[in-house]
Amino acid sequence: MLRAWWEIDEAGPDGEPLWGSPGWVVTQMLVWVGDEGRTEYWVAAKLNDLKIAPPYGLAWAPKMVGEIVKRKCYTGKAEYNANGRVPNPDRPLGDLTMGVKRTLVRPKLEGEKVTFEVPPLSSEERWLGANKNLTERGRGRGKQGKRIDALFRGRMLCPKCQKPTSVLRDKHCRIYYYCRAHYCRWIKDPCVYNRFVPATWDDEIWDDICAMLEDDAWVEQQLMVELHQDEGVEKLIRLQQFKIRQAEDKVRKVEEGFDGGLYTLEEAKKRKADHQGTIEKAMQEITRLSAQVRAQEFGPGDIEALRQELKALRERNLKEASFEEKADLVAMLGVKVYPSEDLKSRRVACRLNLRRIAEGREQGDFAKVVFGEPSRSIDRTSRSEVLSTSIGMGTV
Repeated sequence: MLRAWWEIDEAGPDGEPLWGSPGWVVTQMLVWVGDEGRTEYWVAAKLNDLKIAPPYGLAWAPKMVGEIVKRKCYTGKAEYNANGRVPNPDRPLGDLTMGVKRTLVRPKLEGEKVTFEVPPLSSEERWLGANKNLTERGRGRGKQGKRIDALFRGRMLCPKCQKPTSVLRDKHCRIYYYCRAHYCRWIKDPCVYNRFVPATWDDEIWDDICAMLEDDAWVEQQLMVELHQDEGVEKLIRLQQFKIRQAEDKVRKVEEGFDGGLYTLEEAKKRKADHQGTIEKAMQEITRLSAQVRAQEFGPGDIEALRQELKALRERNLKEASFEEKADLVAMLGVKVYPSEDLKSRRVACRLNLRRIAEGREQGDFAKVVFGEPSRSIDRTSRSEVLSTSIGMGTV
């Protein structure tokens, strides 16, 4: 029978955990999050202000707080062997003779877990309340449990560190993008940029995207580039074939040199292996490029059909798209927004991926048209006022 030993190391005169001890920290976390409705960010900042050392790392981080609050063992009910690895249904099984790979961690059934009791630090009601608060304050759901509609969440980049910005809503319900790395005191090199990008940019940038897709010259350029792209791939294939012929000639020369006594057996084997490695790499590259050509499958008729589909797309969806449809299209375009440090201008980058559009051309849904990596940039001067650093962070 499996048993566990769990006891309190030291308690204060009142029988409660000593101030600043791990038990006291856990108890306070559940009170702050469960009873007072504090955020993970607030709890981490509070513990850092109190100079209480974290269990690992240099400082407390919100993620660390969330991990501790979610542990059910603090209610007195602990589990052992509670999770197990299972196959990923979204991945191919591969070679079954090598066994089925189990790459996902999932909770086990109740009968397969080992449970035992430990001294509780909190009631189950408080623990459930704290975890409910964490769930309602999940990413992007804001102070009132409502999702913040920010069109370029994760796509608005910080002018300094070039990392994706986060979103906040202030007490006046105004929405901003801000560099979270500036306020993460637990990281080694926090960002120095502390200005806020107003979410009013969303409508302006959407107008920029619509103008780009309505630019017939740009669409035609993308179509022609896609049509002739396979020509460059064919040249790369011929280059790899030339490398193979060169390596084969060198192999024959090595064999002739060995027969003529120019090379020893070890030298001949080494030189031949090097040239055969070059041949193998070239053949692999040819296979990859050939698959790319087969995936292209574009001709003049296909290009004309895609041209009509793009025109129908922008006429049908861009003007009266819902927020969800806009967000889908932004993701498909791979949009990235690069504001200037003074917030007076910005650069928007995106690119059509016509190969993947062709895959979904049988379907007419807005979300079935797939776009790819950034390539075109649009510079625009912001019509929004430049925000000062005096804007409050608020609570998200």
